[in-house]
Amino acid sequence: MNIEKMKIEDFESINRLWSNCHGITLRAIDDSREGIARFLNRNPHNNFICKIKGRIVGAILCGHDGRKGFIYHTVVDKDYRNKGIAKQLVNAAVSSLKEEAITKVALLVNADNPSGNTFWESLGFDFHDDLNYRILILDERNL
Repeated sequence: MNIEKMKIEDFESINRLWSNCHGITLRAIDDSREGIARFLNRNPHNNFICKIKGRIVGAILCGHDGRKGFIYHTVVDKDYRNKGIAKQLVNAAVSSLKEEAITKVALLVNADNPSGNTFWESLGFDFHDDLNYRILILDERNL
Protein backbone atom coordinates (compact mmCIF):
# COMPACT_ATOMS: atom_id res chain seq x y z
CA MET A 1 0.00 0.00 0.00
CA ASN A 2 1.42 3.37 -1.04
CA ILE A 3 0.11 6.80 -0.01
CA GLU A 4 1.11 9.37 -2.65
CA LYS A 5 0.31 12.98 -3.49
CA MET A 6 -2.61 13.29 -5.85
CA LYS A 7 -1.89 14.44 -9.41
CA ILE A 8 -4.34 15.53 -12.11
CA GLU A 9 -3.33 12.40 -14.06
CA ASP A 10 -5.14 10.43 -11.32
CA PHE A 11 -8.44 12.18 -12.05
CA GLU A 12 -10.27 9.46 -14.03
CA SER A 13 -9.59 6.77 -11.41
CA ILE A 14 -10.50 9.07 -8.55
CA ASN A 15 -13.67 10.27 -10.27
CA ARG A 16 -14.76 6.63 -10.71
CA LEU A 17 -14.22 6.06 -6.98
CA TRP A 18 -16.22 9.17 -6.05
CA SER A 19 -19.04 8.32 -8.46
CA ASN A 20 -19.42 4.81 -7.04
CA CYS A 21 -19.43 5.82 -3.37
CA HIS A 22 -22.63 6.44 -1.42
CA GLY A 23 -22.43 9.64 0.58
CA ILE A 24 -20.21 11.63 -1.80
CA THR A 25 -21.95 14.66 -3.30
CA LEU A 26 -20.32 15.79 -6.54
CA ARG A 27 -20.79 19.01 -8.51
CA ALA A 28 -20.11 18.91 -12.22
CA ILE A 29 -18.29 22.27 -12.09
CA ASP A 30 -16.09 21.86 -9.01
CA ASP A 31 -15.47 18.13 -9.39
CA SER A 32 -14.74 18.21 -13.13
CA ARG A 33 -11.21 17.56 -14.35
CA GLU A 34 -10.76 21.33 -14.77
CA GLY A 35 -12.13 22.06 -11.30
CA ILE A 36 -9.89 19.47 -9.66
CA ALA A 37 -6.88 20.76 -11.64
CA ARG A 38 -7.55 24.25 -10.23
CA PHE A 39 -7.91 22.83 -6.74
CA LEU A 40 -4.67 20.81 -6.96
CA ASN A 41 -2.83 23.84 -8.30
CA ARG A 42 -3.99 25.88 -5.31
CA ASN A 43 -3.43 23.06 -2.77
CA PRO A 44 -0.55 20.97 -4.17
CA HIS A 45 0.56 19.40 -0.88
CA ASN A 46 -2.71 18.38 0.82
CA ASN A 47 -4.33 15.79 -1.49
CA PHE A 48 -3.46 12.11 -1.48
CA ILE A 49 -4.23 8.78 -3.10
CA CYS A 50 -3.68 5.22 -1.96
CA LYS A 51 -2.38 2.71 -4.48
CA ILE A 52 -2.31 -1.03 -4.09
CA LYS A 53 -0.53 -2.96 -6.86
CA GLY A 54 -0.59 0.18 -9.01
CA ARG A 55 -4.37 0.65 -8.69
CA ILE A 56 -5.87 3.70 -6.96
CA VAL A 57 -8.15 2.38 -4.20
CA GLY A 58 -8.53 5.49 -2.07
CA ALA A 59 -8.31 9.27 -2.23
CA ILE A 60 -8.69 12.38 -0.10
CA LEU A 61 -9.30 15.89 -1.41
CA CYS A 62 -8.15 18.49 1.10
CA GLY A 63 -7.06 22.10 1.04
CA HIS A 64 -6.86 25.28 3.04
CA ASP A 65 -7.34 29.01 2.77
CA GLY A 66 -4.24 29.87 4.81
CA ARG A 67 -6.24 29.75 8.01
CA LYS A 68 -8.47 26.68 8.15
CA GLY A 69 -8.21 23.36 6.37
CA PHE A 70 -11.15 21.63 4.77
CA ILE A 71 -11.59 18.01 3.72
CA TYR A 72 -13.91 17.69 0.73
CA HIS A 73 -13.96 14.06 -0.44
CA THR A 74 -12.54 10.99 1.24
CA VAL A 75 -13.25 7.65 -0.38
CA VAL A 76 -11.96 4.08 -0.35
CA ASP A 77 -13.05 1.41 -2.84
CA LYS A 78 -15.64 -0.82 -1.16
CA ASP A 79 -13.43 -3.90 -1.64
CA TYR A 80 -10.62 -2.27 0.36
CA ARG A 81 -12.52 -0.79 3.29
CA ASN A 82 -11.80 -1.54 6.96
CA LYS A 83 -8.08 -1.92 6.27
CA GLY A 84 -7.00 1.46 7.67
CA ILE A 85 -6.66 3.13 4.25
CA ALA A 86 -9.01 6.05 4.99
CA LYS A 87 -7.28 6.69 8.30
CA GLN A 88 -3.87 6.78 6.59
CA LEU A 89 -5.21 9.19 3.96
CA VAL A 90 -6.63 11.46 6.68
CA ASN A 91 -3.37 11.31 8.62
CA ALA A 92 -1.43 12.31 5.49
CA ALA A 93 -3.77 15.24 4.81
CA VAL A 94 -3.76 16.42 8.44
CA SER A 95 0.04 16.16 8.62
CA SER A 96 0.35 18.22 5.43
CA LEU A 97 -1.92 20.89 6.91
CA LYS A 98 0.16 21.00 10.09
CA GLU A 99 3.33 21.44 8.01
CA GLU A 100 1.70 24.55 6.51
CA ALA A 101 0.83 25.89 10.02
CA ILE A 102 -2.91 25.23 9.66
CA THR A 103 -4.39 24.68 13.11
CA LYS A 104 -7.96 23.59 12.39
CA VAL A 105 -9.60 21.33 9.80
CA ALA A 106 -13.31 20.90 9.07
CA LEU A 107 -15.50 18.80 6.83
CA LEU A 108 -19.11 18.11 5.97
CA VAL A 109 -20.70 14.67 6.09
CA ASN A 110 -24.15 13.95 4.72
CA ALA A 111 -26.58 13.26 7.56
CA ASP A 112 -27.74 10.07 5.82
CA ASN A 113 -24.20 8.62 5.84
CA PRO A 114 -23.98 6.80 9.20
CA SER A 115 -20.75 4.94 8.39
CA GLY A 116 -19.09 8.20 7.33
CA ASN A 117 -20.24 10.00 10.45
CA THR A 118 -19.04 7.12 12.64
CA PHE A 119 -15.66 7.11 10.88
CA TRP A 120 -15.04 10.84 11.37
CA GLU A 121 -16.14 10.69 14.99
CA SER A 122 -13.69 7.81 15.58
CA LEU A 123 -10.89 10.10 14.41
CA GLY A 124 -11.86 12.83 16.87
CA PHE A 125 -13.81 15.13 14.54
CA ASP A 126 -16.46 16.78 16.71
CA PHE A 127 -20.08 17.18 15.66
CA HIS A 128 -21.37 20.74 15.97
CA ASP A 129 -25.12 21.19 16.18
CA ASP A 130 -24.70 24.86 17.04
CA LEU A 131 -23.78 25.82 13.47
CA ASN A 132 -25.96 26.42 10.45
CA TYR A 133 -24.46 25.52 7.10
CA ARG A 134 -25.23 28.14 4.50
CA ILE A 135 -24.25 28.31 0.86
CA LEU A 136 -24.63 30.75 -2.01
CA ILE A 137 -24.36 29.12 -5.45
CA LEU A 138 -22.44 31.45 -7.78
CA ASP A 139 -22.66 29.27 -10.89
CA GLU A 140 -25.68 27.01 -11.26
CA ARG A 141 -24.52 25.26 -14.41
CA ASN A 142 -24.43 21.50 -14.02
CA LEU A 143 -25.07 21.34 -10.32
